[in-house]
Amino acid sequence: MNDDFDRIQILEETMFELRRLAQKRTVSVSDIVDEALGEYLLRCANGLNLFDVIYSIESAMKRADQFVTNADPASLAIFIKSPIRYLYRPEIKYEVRIMRNDEASVGKLSVILRSHEMETLRLFSGFISLWIELEGKYLLQNRQISHVTDAGYFGRQIYYPKAVKHSDGQTIGDAISNYIRVFDELLKYYFKQRGSEQAVEKLYLERLNDKKLSI
Repeated sequence: MNDDFDRIQILEETMFELRRLAQKRTVSVSDIVDEALGEYLLRCANGLNLFDVIYSIESAMKRADQFVTNADPASLAIFIKSPIRYLYRPEIKYEVRIMRNDEASVGKLSVILRSHEMETLRLFSGFISLWIELEGKYLLQNRQISHVTDAGYFGRQIYYPKAVKHSDGQTIGDAISNYIRVFDELLKYYFKQRGSEQAVEKLYLERLNDKKLSI
């Protein structure tokens, strides 16, 4: 009997808090419930806490001085800026969006160059072509990597690291962070070397052997 009373009391308290929160946010109780349920399902999708991936990326990128990081956990997204000390000081923007597309992909990475200077755009395009070539040659050789390119833009699916359990959000986030940091390092090196492909390939292989490229 006491158990039934306790359950009723808990239910009444929960409904009171739901109504209070709904009134405060000027939405309905069902909106609050739908939002909470959606967040729960995102957290528990096939055992992977998607929020852990975002928090892991945010933590790793903030430890590097050259990046400015802004996380949006509610949208499962994180935005990262990296200035380039070259000519008219263009800026690289990295955008990571975590989503469950299939069993192989965990999201998408977009890289955007903010510059109207033609030489900078030309070098960026040359680097992207080289990067895609290196990925096809050395990375994930048994998997077709999805790339999208445009003037000042590079998009790529994010895959699970090899030999990593899908439920390990921390490791997945660290792998994404490593990929961005290597991409950023080699891009700036390419700019500095004025398009030296052999030097970039050598550095790429070093980072690959260091297990910094696994997604």
